[in-house]
Amino acid sequence: MLEATVGRPYALYVHGNSDTTGAVRGVETITTGLKWKRLRDPVTVIGAPNTAACEACWELGGMAAAGLMV
Repeated sequence: MLEATVGRPYALYVHGNSDTTGAVRGVETITTGLKWKRLRDPVTVIGAPNTAACEACWELGGMAAAGLMV
């Protein structure tokens, strides 16, 4: 069943209070094992999200949607 998802695109947003390194590493380990294709670098936000973080997430969502259309 998992073989059916090989090559699937994915995008990642992670929010943390003080660090996001472990969460990003964990997701990348899993998606590497699944042979998924990362569309772009993860968007990571530490602390309270600001306007730039919201814009980065908006762009990430747009790229993810476009990646699903291909």
